[in-house]
Amino acid sequence: LVETLESLLAKRTDLDYIIIECSGMADPGPVASVFWLDDALESRLRLDGVVTLIDAKNILHQLQSTSSTSSKHGGDGDGGDEAARQIAYADRIIVNKIDLLNGDSSTIQSVIDKIKDINPTASMRQTTFSNIDIDWVLDANCFDAERAKDVDVAFQQSVPSKAIIGCFNPKCTIDHSASLEFCGLCETDSSSPSVTLHQHTNTVGTIALFNAGSIDLHKLNSWLASLLWPNQDEMDKVLRARLEESLRKEPKNPPPKVSTEGDGSIIYRVKGVISVQHSIDSTGNVVSNDFDEDGRLSSFINERDGLDKRRYILQAVHDLWDVTASTNLFWDPNDTRCCKIIVIGKRLDEKALQEGFINCF
Repeated sequence: LVETLESLLAKRTDLDYIIIECSGMADPGPVASVFWLDDALESRLRLDGVVTLIDAKNILHQLQSTSSTSSKHGGDGDGGDEAARQIAYADRIIVNKIDLLNGDSSTIQSVIDKIKDINPTASMRQTTFSNIDIDWVLDANCFDAERAKDVDVAFQQSVPSKAIIGCFNPKCTIDHSASLEFCGLCETDSSSPSVTLHQHTNTVGTIALFNAGSIDLHKLNSWLASLLWPNQDEMDKVLRARLEESLRKEPKNPPPKVSTEGDGSIIYRVKGVISVQHSIDSTGNVVSNDFDEDGRLSSFINERDGLDKRRYILQAVHDLWDVTASTNLFWDPNDTRCCKIIVIGKRLDEKALQEGFINCF
């Protein structure tokens, strides 16, 4: 697909934007990850975002029926949850045919709530006859490192208002008697610095992770690899063993197909805003790959403690992820440094996610 589009671009110089319609697919994740990887390889193609169009009249039934289909067949694989997966991968959601709900505010709110339960990070618009401002769909730059505020808003929305019962952050400047805003430490005390919030619709759900402090990038990448590439070493051994067995028995026949679907968690999207602290080696020097043109450690990194002034943005789609430093969003010296991550997926293990996340600090 990428080669075809690259060839098209070579012949047509007047193309500004390419829209790939994925109707009939269970999820656009694999397609999105291909273009995201190609962008990293300095292709002329850049992944702008994933847009999901929802039928407001039928979405609740679709969510129920596709999940039921999965349950009846006892499987996970590629069956069931199609509607939920389309929502889970989205950066932009268009809730269309809102007029068919006949102005019933409770039904409209039920639809919106169900969508937010699955994906609280996506921006949403309600439409009739798909009448939408095209600028909201195109050039959205949903994978831009400068979109940290969007993740903060999504994290805020994923926190139930009733959960904000007090604030133990001495540096908090929010008047919680007049606002339900979640500052980061609102629900925690010194003995319990993390907040984990789990919301779900059918089997696809969201977990919001929070912890005060700064993350080690090496530990974060190792944790993400374990989430997005589960049992890779084990699967390599299984594939190799079955291949050798197949070749030994029937060398002229192709090896049997091996299912890589298990009963564990499946991650669709991950978004986060994190504070980074680079490691200090035994000689007291900062361990980082971030240097300027003269070979000096980046001016954004404190050489005494390794704290990075920049806010980092975490994005993951399907089996790829990226952690990028923002160029214009920084931590204020008076800020309480913290990390906020939202995980969207299926059969999410809340305890395991929380433990893995905390181990990154």
